[in-house]
Amino acid sequence: MDKKVILPVCAAVLLLAGCGQEEQQKTQDVVKVKTMQVAPAAIEGTRCFSGTVEETAGTPLSFSVMGTVEAVHFRLGDRIGKGQLLASVDPTSMQSCYDAAKATLVQAEDAYRRMKELHDKGSLPEIQWVEVQSKLQQARSMEEVAQKNLKDCKLYAPFSGVIADKSVEVGQNVVPGMAVGKLVGVSQLKVKIAVPEAEIGSIALRQQAVIKVPALGDKVFASVVSEKGIVANPMSRSYEVKLDVTDTDGSLMPGMVAEVSLAGGNAGAQVVIPARIVQLDEQNRSFVWVDNQGVAEKRVIACGDFSGNGVIVTSGLNAGDRIIVEGQQKVCNGTIINEE
Repeated sequence: MDKKVILPVCAAVLLLAGCGQEEQQKTQDVVKVKTMQVAPAAIEGTRCFSGTVEETAGTPLSFSVMGTVEAVHFRLGDRIGKGQLLASVDPTSMQSCYDAAKATLVQAEDAYRRMKELHDKGSLPEIQWVEVQSKLQQARSMEEVAQKNLKDCKLYAPFSGVIADKSVEVGQNVVPGMAVGKLVGVSQLKVKIAVPEAEIGSIALRQQAVIKVPALGDKVFASVVSEKGIVANPMSRSYEVKLDVTDTDGSLMPGMVAEVSLAGGNAGAQVVIPARIVQLDEQNRSFVWVDNQGVAEKRVIACGDFSGNGVIVTSGLNAGDRIIVEGQQKVCNGTIINEE
């Protein structure tokens, strides 16, 4: 056969084979996703305030007796359970005091029993009987105090929490009331904000709010207004408001700065999308995946405040756009997608 005829035929066969493989590859690359259509919706306006995370319970830790610290069982940042042993002082002197008080009590009880027999027989003057009773009561009181002081040589956690400060070491002398650390409760936290005089009237107890924490990568927490001050700060003319926030994973810590978004008034129709589908690219830009006629397309967006239904998109999306809400982790630019 003529070579001039064979070459075009081979080329045609290879071309057809290549097209078949390409078509097969496209079929294999189809990713199942779920989408939703972008549609502006009327939402409540939001007001943003800067606040600080606070613990709901916090107390300095201190001994109620003096002595030399012989053991410390906590470190900064440790999570502590209620009743857990934290530290102890040398109990030698307190043990001696207790032993002496106990011996005095035994003597007083013995004297009481002997004198009672005489009193019952009428052989003991009433004034001496009163004196015996008084000495017994004093001995009992001294024994109770000495026993308490001995027990107080050990310091226990008054509630569950986290050690926020540690200011004691083994061998250090301490006196009653001297702070050796600080324990804060973090299972339930609060965020404190200052609300201007012009806006305090629109904030109500049990009002829902959204809290965003920059230190945690803009992590979002749900919260509710729990306290509303009624006396303005004389300098700033602002009112103190506190919100309860539940930290489910222990990442939130006292002292962190928080951005609080409170709903109020009507802000008109705006685009709101689920906050969970918004991602950050290598340039720290927010983006979502859009269904562009069956092909995944990365769309950079600008996000505004949070609302009760998600995050407000200020630019990058238009009414009618279809955004991927499930399966977005499996796509990239140009991926062929199909609605489940």
